[in-house]
Amino acid sequence: MDFPRKISFFLTFLSLVLHSACGRKLAPEPPLRALPARVEPVWLSQEGSDVVLRFPYPSKTNAGETLTNLTGMTVYRELIGAREGQRPPEMPKDMAEREREEKAFRARAEAIQKLTRADLDAATAGADVIVRDPLVPLYREGRLGRVFLRYGVTATRDGRKSSELSPLVALLPRVPPDRPFQVVPTVEEARVCLDWRAPVAMLDGAAPAKIAGYAIFRRDATDEEYDDHPLGVVIGATTYVDATVAPDRNYVYTVRAAPVAEVPLILGPAADEVPVSTKDVFPPPAPEGVLALVEAGGVRLVWNPSLAGDLASYRVYRRESGGWKRVAEALKDPVYFDAGAPASAYGVTAVDKSGNESPMGTAK
Repeated sequence: MDFPRKISFFLTFLSLVLHSACGRKLAPEPPLRALPARVEPVWLSQEGSDVVLRFPYPSKTNAGETLTNLTGMTVYRELIGAREGQRPPEMPKDMAEREREEKAFRARAEAIQKLTRADLDAATAGADVIVRDPLVPLYREGRLGRVFLRYGVTATRDGRKSSELSPLVALLPRVPPDRPFQVVPTVEEARVCLDWRAPVAMLDGAAPAKIAGYAIFRRDATDEEYDDHPLGVVIGATTYVDATVAPDRNYVYTVRAAPVAEVPLILGPAADEVPVSTKDVFPPPAPEGVLALVEAGGVRLVWNPSLAGDLASYRVYRRESGGWKRVAEALKDPVYFDAGAPASAYGVTAVDKSGNESPMGTAK
């Protein structure tokens, strides 16, 4: 083969090689595995001798997809010296400052709890995970009230892929008051009144108890847990009126005392729970302004409309020799004509939707 033909053959071969390479698809690289989304928000409180952290159960990735292969969570804690009157540290608003603060936290904090998937399932109530950090070691060291406790949380997928650190939350733990006692409920129509006795000492036995206020908690009898936030807060009193109750419900109440009026809440142990039923056993007030007007052919009764919110109807009674006889019921309007009846004494009652009948309002 002469030189020109060799050159031509080489160029043709090279063209075929390049042609085939252009259409070849490389093996796809595996996609990056998504991380668990940042755990937020994290709520913090002190209940008795425990710091309580509550946060949502991880369910999403950082791409917003459903989280799978969750293997655990880690709770970190940092101790920071506290000066008298100093407030718990808050996270900076600036992103760069926040990142520096989180980096410093990771360097100083210790992992106080590493929760496996089984641990998480056991610690979950509803949609939240509840973690308790006992304060007894700090109490024995005499450090309660002298250090801030700051916490952060991460979630882990596939055993090694961790989420971004949660927002950092902090509080100053203190010795709280002991539990209130003798909580007495009084059920009235559309409200429940609670009275209780104040604790006589702090949880460590120091007396007298220092109490800034009380937090009242309520749950339905069918629920296992109270809400995170109290139903109400009382300052300077040992009584509370709950005007948000619904009729025909079963509730459970408890009360906790707080040594200081600040957030996050610092609460002592809960008083003994008291069950309350709001079954409607309260009759409407007696109808007023009942008048008996003698007319041709009978007696016309009129009275003032009842203002009871759950009014169902009225009943009319006529006095006879044997006593009061019901002559009408299920009346919707405050008027009744007793045809053909001689003049007599009359009475009217109101009936609510639960069947409770009022005292009698008599005609004048």
